[in-house]
Amino acid sequence: MSSKNWRRLQLAVGALLLLSTHVAGDPAAASNERFALRLATSLGLAQPQNNVAVSPLLLQSALTLLYAGVSPQSSATAQQLRVALELQQLGDAEQALQQFEHLLGHLKESSAIGCQLRLLSEFYAEQRYTFSIRDEFEKRAATLGIGVQRLDFDDLASVAQTINYDFQTRSNYSVGELVSSGMLESSGGSDTPFLHVSALTFRAPWAQAFDPQETQCINFFNDGRYHKLVDAMFMQHRFKYADLPGLDAIAIEIPFATAGLSLLIVYPNQPNGLAALERQLQSCDLQQLRRRLSEHKIALTLPKFNLLAHTDLRSVLEQLGLSKLFTPDAQLHNVFNSFLASSAPHLTAVPHTVLLELNEQGAEAEQTFFATFTDLFRSTLSVVINHPFFFAIGNDKSLLLAGHVVDV
Repeated sequence: MSSKNWRRLQLAVGALLLLSTHVAGDPAAASNERFALRLATSLGLAQPQNNVAVSPLLLQSALTLLYAGVSPQSSATAQQLRVALELQQLGDAEQALQQFEHLLGHLKESSAIGCQLRLLSEFYAEQRYTFSIRDEFEKRAATLGIGVQRLDFDDLASVAQTINYDFQTRSNYSVGELVSSGMLESSGGSDTPFLHVSALTFRAPWAQAFDPQETQCINFFNDGRYHKLVDAMFMQHRFKYADLPGLDAIAIEIPFATAGLSLLIVYPNQPNGLAALERQLQSCDLQQLRRRLSEHKIALTLPKFNLLAHTDLRSVLEQLGLSKLFTPDAQLHNVFNSFLASSAPHLTAVPHTVLLELNEQGAEAEQTFFATFTDLFRSTLSVVINHPFFFAIGNDKSLLLAGHVVDV
């Protein structure tokens, strides 16, 4: 067999190994990871020139709350939500909500020490006499950490200011402007405004700190041709790593010091290979991919950066199959009490913001690398992250955020 045909066989076998299958273990974790990959990769393919970051856990929990608010549950809207949110294995709507409540509670509790994590989620509806928000919906939303407010949308500039100020004060003034009067006007049109606004900020120490004295400038190639100098951290340590010939990529996992969280980087071998990678990741099983990781001696060079991403997720959610949620056919009868069925709002916009900060800080100072007996027979792999890559941050229970980096 020629080397060219052998390479093709490797790619085919590797791809088959990573095709999605049912994830063993926690069905809520499996549901979250499947939805996360579809959401993040679809968003990445829609915005190939921009940094992309999204919190699947925030979105999935809020949209599952709306799924519980659809009546009847046999409606086309409910069926779209059940399939698009990957809820088929989670029982009925209330059982699904209970599992996401558990995931969010566990994450907040386990990350309380040493991790700067803010999960902000809020529904905003127009204040009108023709409908009201059901008390049951507000109480159920509160158990998920989701707020519900009614505002006077006659003055869109004032509404935008209110929403932005609310999120700024709750995020220590770090997330910037989430909505604008122009965005509210274009998304609402003649419809009654009903928004879900969310933001996540994340900064956590690594399990092993990078030495700031080792940080140097490297060239980061934005699209395989153009490059710029960026600050990059360096560490020689044991990391979980895998060569993924089926994806024409490698993967490396870098643990944080809190909540069992880690940063998983899936790094295409080709500088311009991110789009092809994201298309393949849409049908991958992330748990299967992680099981292929094994510990190696790695000399890792990783750019340090702050990523702030603002996105209105309506179009990508419609692309994932949630078209009726944004139309008068939404049937959110368990969310709103209305005098007329036609007066109940449907979702009009889903602005979402993520702030991710990566630097050298860690729980322990970087220490001299000591070789074990088995290390004597292994060479150190050099991994230099210097072109666009896909990333995911999570633990064995949930995927907190995911996206891609094309510019540092």
